[in-house]
Amino acid sequence: MEERINKSNYLKHILAIAIPISIQSLFASSFSVIDQIMVGSLGEINIASIGLAGKFPTVFFFTAGSISVGASILISQFRGKKDLAGISKAFMICAKWGLLLSLLFFSIAFFFSPSLMSLFTKDANVIETGSIYLKIVSLGFVPGFIATMISALLRNTGKSKQPMIASISAVILNTILNYILIFGHLGFPHMGVRGAAIATTIARLLELGIVLVFFVIHQIRDEYKINLFIKSDKALIKTALIVTLPIFLSELAWSLGEAVYGIIYGHIGTDETASMTLIGPIIILSIGLFAGVAQASSILVGNQLGKREYDTGMFLGLKSMKIGIIGTAIIGIIVLLLSGIYPNLYNIAESTKSTTTSILIVFAFVLWIKVSNMILGGILKSGGKTKYVLFMDLLGTWVIGIPLGLVSAFILNLNIAWVYLFIGIEEFVRLVIGYKIYKSRIWVQTI
Repeated sequence: MEERINKSNYLKHILAIAIPISIQSLFASSFSVIDQIMVGSLGEINIASIGLAGKFPTVFFFTAGSISVGASILISQFRGKKDLAGISKAFMICAKWGLLLSLLFFSIAFFFSPSLMSLFTKDANVIETGSIYLKIVSLGFVPGFIATMISALLRNTGKSKQPMIASISAVILNTILNYILIFGHLGFPHMGVRGAAIATTIARLLELGIVLVFFVIHQIRDEYKINLFIKSDKALIKTALIVTLPIFLSELAWSLGEAVYGIIYGHIGTDETASMTLIGPIIILSIGLFAGVAQASSILVGNQLGKREYDTGMFLGLKSMKIGIIGTAIIGIIVLLLSGIYPNLYNIAESTKSTTTSILIVFAFVLWIKVSNMILGGILKSGGKTKYVLFMDLLGTWVIGIPLGLVSAFILNLNIAWVYLFIGIEEFVRLVIGYKIYKSRIWVQTI
């Protein structure tokens, strides 16, 4: 019998889910972080190449991930209602959609990588090097989605440690292979960026293999096992579409917006692009620490809504946001203290180091807003009213962020740190709107 959540034990429930997910998120995001750090010794061209080449995979993993988020929302509520058939149907519907999307993104990245790179920069060396990286990492798109989908199922049926184990194992392998292939150790040739891409792709295959093992164990032992051959009824397909489509469009709009930001940075200059790439690991790790809180709040709030315990759901949402704000205040201070030291880890010019420090200072002050939006978005999605998050993302990114970025970069001709700050204004606007929606309770419902 599941323990009832109340004011005295809520933190235990949140952290029980949040800590394994955060660890998994940190290790999962470490694929690109490790590539950037280890290629960092090869100079600005290689750093900028990986940074810009990583924009398209980012669009893919966020949009494909949105389908697993939609599945998570449905599975979470069906689990709250103990609807085993509903869990199977929701999983299979979303898995089929995601596989089709994965194949589409793979085809574009594999066959048109030079054309994609030319959108971000005019630097021929960056285009050539980045195209090599993008083409190889695209081979991991389909395995990456399958692993993400199975991980979502395991987390939403109370097994958040298994995906964490898979991610940790994959990152360890990625790091070892990067060391061997990038720099040419143990008899292998010096491959540079190509070696980083090969290492990342092999590591994703390992991650898939591990989660598949856990999935088989889940199928044998778990109460919530998946019927892979279950027929989906039209009513649930419609519900899944209503829940998932706004999330998909929201993540597509947001990730495309991030790609446009990359285009803006890329056309400011290669050195500036290198600086933005170098702060990527700090951004990913800082935000990744709180990814578990965001997903835990979404899962737990969704469970409560499925049980029609609406007040408990509201309570959990508010406490999750407070955890995020307190935690990011601490991390922000640490980033500030390290902002002048971190750039010295890389083989870059002094001007690039100075620019990197300036951007890190801006990031330290906007981190709490970014994480609050991430947590708040997960809470609002848990009720199935995902159109509100779509509205927030479209407004923030395309109506506010991108216009401010274009004006500050190409009309006001500000330096990249100021451009980054202007773009960050959209996060604050989204937070204000999102919190008003949260307090209104219009998102609270049982699917």
